[in-house]
Amino acid sequence: MVAMGEVLLRLGRRVGGAALALALGSGFVVLAGGPIAWPFDVALNLGEGVHEPGLAVPADGRTRVVVLQHGLFRTAASLGRLERTLQAAGYEVLNPGYASTCAPIASHAAALAAAIAARGAAGRVDEWAFVAHSMGGLVVQEYLRRPDAVVPCACVYLGTPHRGAVLADLRKHWFLFEWAMGTTAACELSPGDVLHQRPIPYGDRSGTVVGDRGDGNASIPGPDDGTVGVAEATFAGARASVTVPCGHTAITTARPVLRHVLHFLRHGGFAPGVQAR
Repeated sequence: MVAMGEVLLRLGRRVGGAALALALGSGFVVLAGGPIAWPFDVALNLGEGVHEPGLAVPADGRTRVVVLQHGLFRTAASLGRLERTLQAAGYEVLNPGYASTCAPIASHAAALAAAIAARGAAGRVDEWAFVAHSMGGLVVQEYLRRPDAVVPCACVYLGTPHRGAVLADLRKHWFLFEWAMGTTAACELSPGDVLHQRPIPYGDRSGTVVGDRGDGNASIPGPDDGTVGVAEATFAGARASVTVPCGHTAITTARPVLRHVLHFLRHGGFAPGVQAR
């Protein structure tokens, strides 16, 4: 029988090794110019994707690519569960990461254009769709304004502040905000930025998934998801909108949200009767 001390020693080594690996991973991401959110993003997306055979793509041989874009201070890993959900439904997924805190939104849109062009050059794509979280939605919209952009069949925005976020406006001059989020794209989240005066492309093909946790943040007028107001996450002219009782981070991994995304991509509208669970 193994002594209790030996068991504890082995457990300590395993925990220590895991912590070291996590720290090294975080350090690598920081040195590479990415955010320290990577380990958190990975942990948050460890769950299985949602499998909905009834919402799978038709078996017609067409190639359907869904392009994902994560939000500010996040990584591509933050959309891992969504990516697996889409792949299980038969979609090809393009999930490029970008250094969200280090450049303006137009530069991120240019990087997205390069990634999409590379995929397009690699083989036939019959349909393009976009699913984006938070500021990633603004990157997608700026990309779709480009003359070289593909024409989407659908766009789904998760907690995107389509006309800016008042919370970013209130905090953009805080030292910690500037240190963590940068002074480029983060400042463009201000509702007064010229970016938000431009028309939102393909609104008639777009759906908004809006997080509503009630009056969770006193700095945001009306109900919000803790970061983005309900009124900020919707826009006039959108094809459909659905509200879910999710926070700004959880909206990318919640099972009902993943079902809504699949339903919109397949049918052009959100799933009726889907409850949060």
